[in-house]
Amino acid sequence: MRPKAFLVLLIFNLSCIDRITFDVNTPKAFPVVIDGYISDAPGPYTIKVSKAFDTESKVSIRTPISVKKLILSDDYGNFEELVEVETGRYQTNPAGLRGTVGRSYTLRIELLDGRIYVSEPETIMPGGNIESVYYQFIERTSASGLVEYGFDIFFNANSITDESKNFLWKYTTTFQYETNPELYTIKCGESECPRPLACSSYSIGQTGELEYVRPCECCTCWAQTYNSLPIISGDNILQKGSYNNVKAGFLPVNEWTFMHKSHILIEQFSLTPKAYKFWKAVYDQKKANGSLFEPQAGTVPSNFIQLQGVESPIEGVFFATSISSKGLFVTRNDVPRPGIIPSVQLPYRNTCTALFPNATINRPSFWTD
Repeated sequence: MRPKAFLVLLIFNLSCIDRITFDVNTPKAFPVVIDGYISDAPGPYTIKVSKAFDTESKVSIRTPISVKKLILSDDYGNFEELVEVETGRYQTNPAGLRGTVGRSYTLRIELLDGRIYVSEPETIMPGGNIESVYYQFIERTSASGLVEYGFDIFFNANSITDESKNFLWKYTTTFQYETNPELYTIKCGESECPRPLACSSYSIGQTGELEYVRPCECCTCWAQTYNSLPIISGDNILQKGSYNNVKAGFLPVNEWTFMHKSHILIEQFSLTPKAYKFWKAVYDQKKANGSLFEPQAGTVPSNFIQLQGVESPIEGVFFATSISSKGLFVTRNDVPRPGIIPSVQLPYRNTCTALFPNATINRPSFWTD
């Protein structure tokens, strides 16, 4: 069932645009969005639950929500109820249920309003390996005429069996940077007055000057960026069980990504045909974004069935997967001309977590100095 939608009919005659309104059934309950998986890697596994304002919208506003129960089970009768670690974010016990290749898994969601959804069984298919990750420095001119420097990131991967041809790859960049929350200011009449943030190293002393009081708790962060377009397998890049020279993304050289260095991580996820269909639909929609002839929004398939409650749509996917990964560091020494790494011109006068999304003050376990 779909909410009331407006279809814009483009008539290429005298550049006329007519708007046609169709009345269709409107769901009485908000749509639900599910995002998560179980794998053969050690847990905990994370499932995110949110509500969407409009399932037909490409810019759907999603708000994390709590649920009554979230239960993960396998085809052997084992099950585990996930625990909410923050609003809308649920995790398994690290020592709890673990994925096994060949086994099937199901996710059951019970909402506070009485609705119940259950995923179709997902089997962990045999995976493969990331054989190598490498990069190539490039110089290019942007659409605005500016020269950009960076690295194209590539990888080689393989499939363990001939039957496993459905894969999803995820590309993550992590970089370390510092900001200056001790320089934070507030409005003071028509000027600015210093007001160091409490998490910084400084406070205003009796003389009105900055005084060091403690190590900073919000100056150093690690931020992560991800590939915006899903990287999925296809016959066009499969060669005798191998995927060679697959481009994962682009790492820009700027004052933040190379303030110290960047870490590149490539993860490979095996997929069932149904899970592959979901990610292929996501890929098609994202790639067509902005095109006049793009696919109809809201057509990404879901692998959930509603068992109880007011009928309403559900988006997203729960899938089971075998994971392989490989990472490496790209350092300032890898930039062929050090002079092209810009310096921070103006200090960022706030906490480091406020500068980039997906930033944390917690040092990643893989990070080395």
